[in-house]
Amino acid sequence: MKRGLIVGMVLVLVMAMSLPALAQEKTAEEAFRQANTLFIEGEYGKAAELYQEAVREKPDFKEAWFNLGAAYGQLRKYDEEMQSYRKAVELDPTYARAHYNLALALEDSGKLDEAAAAYEKTLTYEPKALDAQVNMGILLSRMERLTEAEEAYKKALELDSGEADVYYNLGIVYSKMAHKEKDPDKSKALLNQEVEAYNKALDNRPTFYKACYNLALAYNKLGDLDNEIAAYERAVSIKRTYPEGLYNLAYAYEEKGDNAKAIEYWKQYIEVASRYDSEKPYVEMAQREIKRLEGAGSATPANQD
Repeated sequence: MKRGLIVGMVLVLVMAMSLPALAQEKTAEEAFRQANTLFIEGEYGKAAELYQEAVREKPDFKEAWFNLGAAYGQLRKYDEEMQSYRKAVELDPTYARAHYNLALALEDSGKLDEAAAAYEKTLTYEPKALDAQVNMGILLSRMERLTEAEEAYKKALELDSGEADVYYNLGIVYSKMAHKEKDPDKSKALLNQEVEAYNKALDNRPTFYKACYNLALAYNKLGDLDNEIAAYERAVSIKRTYPEGLYNLAYAYEEKGDNAKAIEYWKQYIEVASRYDSEKPYVEMAQREIKRLEGAGSATPANQD
C-alpha cells in the first residue's frame, strides 16, 4: 500500500513599493511614505488608512492603490484587496506587479480562470517574471491543464535552469499526465520524463528529500524496485525523521523479500511516527507487519519422511 505523491508548492511574498515624491502632491506623498513605514512595521490597519488618504488626495496614484491592496491582503480583506489591484491596473494596464498580485488574490479566492488570465497579463508586460511563470504552472497543474502547465514550467526553466522546485513541479505534471494516459508506451515515456525531472531537481538541490521520495514513487510505477529502494534510502538519509519515506521503504524491502531490512525500517518508522496522531493507523499496521515478518522468519520447516 504505497502512500501518495507530495505536491510542492512555491510561496511568493508581496513587497510594498515606493515612489519619488512630487512637490505638487505633497499630502498624498507624505501619507504614502508614512504608510510604507507602518506596513514594514506590520501595522497593516494603520497603513491601509494612510494609503486610503493618499488615493483620496491623488486618485490616479497607482502605487498607493497597489500597496493598499497589499495591506488589505495582510488584513485578510480579500474583496478590498482585489478591488485595489484592479484599480491599479485600470490606471496602468501595463502594471505587471499589480496584475501579479491580483492573480494571487484571485487564486486564493478560488477564481482560478481569472487568476490564470491575470498571470498571463503579468507575463505579457514582464516576460521575465520567474515567480509569475512558476505560479502560473502551479495553477494550471491544479486546474488539470497539464500541457499548458508543462509549457509554463519549461518557460520558467528558460529563465532559470537551476530552479530545483521547478523541476520538481514539472515532475508532478508528468506524473499526472502518465496517470491519465491510456497508451502504456506513452505512459511509460511520461514516467521516464518524471524520473528525469526529479533527478534534475536533485542535481540542483542534492538535499531535496521530497524529490527523492517522488522519484521513488515514479520508479515504483515503472516496476524498478532497486532504484525505488535507492531513492527511498536517499530520502531517509537526508531526513531521518521522514515517516512516509520510512514507511514506503519498509514495504519496498518486503517486496524485495528482504524481511530483515523490512523489519529494521518498520521499527524506525514506528519510532518516528508514534509522535503523530495522524500516523496512528499506519503505526498499528507497521506493528502487525513486524509480527507477521518475525513469525515468518521463525517458522519451523515441516519434517519430511
